[in-house]
Amino acid sequence: MVKVSTDIMKWVVGTSGLEIPDIAKGLKVPESAVNGWMDGSREISLAKLENLAKYVKRPLAVFLLDKPPDQKRRPDYRRLSQSNGKVTRKTALAIRLAGYLQEAAGEMMRLRGQDAAPNTRSGVTVRHSPKKIASQERLRLDIDGRQGASKRAGRTRRPYDSLREAVESLNIPVFQQGADLDEMRGLSLPDGLPCVIMINSKDSPAAKRSTLMHEYGHILLRKGGLCTPHNRSGAPAAQNVESWCNRFAAFALMPEDEFREEYEKMESEGTSREEIIDLLSRKFATSRLATAMHAQELGLATQSMVDGTRRHVHAPQKGGRAPPPIKCINERGRKFVSLVLASRQAKTISSRDAMDYLDIDLAHAAALREQLS
Repeated sequence: MVKVSTDIMKWVVGTSGLEIPDIAKGLKVPESAVNGWMDGSREISLAKLENLAKYVKRPLAVFLLDKPPDQKRRPDYRRLSQSNGKVTRKTALAIRLAGYLQEAAGEMMRLRGQDAAPNTRSGVTVRHSPKKIASQERLRLDIDGRQGASKRAGRTRRPYDSLREAVESLNIPVFQQGADLDEMRGLSLPDGLPCVIMINSKDSPAAKRSTLMHEYGHILLRKGGLCTPHNRSGAPAAQNVESWCNRFAAFALMPEDEFREEYEKMESEGTSREEIIDLLSRKFATSRLATAMHAQELGLATQSMVDGTRRHVHAPQKGGRAPPPIKCINERGRKFVSLVLASRQAKTISSRDAMDYLDIDLAHAAALREQLS
């Protein structure tokens, strides 16, 4: 049996984003057992502790700490979601993982003497024109032409990857993690440093790209949250922020003049409106819903067209299992992986910490560096 302090157990469970019934079900134990571990009336076996650590995605070593680390309490983003704070386990873990990686990145940057602040403009509010801000941010992100390929990344990279690298170049790590698409397409954490973005890895590349720019809008506004972009339900204040971010993302990825020119050209050739939306979605590498909403914003599409598109928004990512180094970079992002490897080489973090942050065996370190070069 293993002795774990009640404070540590309460901290781990409390920050896991999970409820006691969820943990009991996941570990296949009675709820009374979990309650007993938390109040100290019941000891836990090493095997159960290992299962618990794996289930809540915490290193086993944290259960052996004397007391919980001092951490700034972050907002409970579940309460800002469309589900009234009730989210599935995968979504809850994605929320907690985003905060955990944000704290890890901030600590590593501090130890290396790096500035963790984003290289973005300040003072943006929902009173600013999303179209005007979008035009300025296209220049800052160095987005060039249709499909938004970044000049710095070249046209050989996929549109989503190019945009992700452009955002990360502004000192904003972008992570990916699977979650419920109905609950989370993206998550932004602008309250700490560095500001970070989490994208749902289950989404299609085009939807990810629309979501990434939407979340970048949240970073500019310094108003984070758990988002299902283009869903305008919720409190009025949240509606204003979400609507602004939707419009900002649309103008940034689909510049009005280019979009209108393409639309009117296709319409003059007799192309149906439904097909136009599909073709423009491919041309600008944006989701069909984002494309339809932008067309409506510009007076080119009807609400019924948007509603029809909204019924078919879920197009989950498909594909085989990627090799560990590629999977690691896809999930953690090039900026964070580079930071971890550099911190490990400088011995400001241990190899165990590096493996925990990257969720990969460091036998793949050489392959990771090759992928980053």
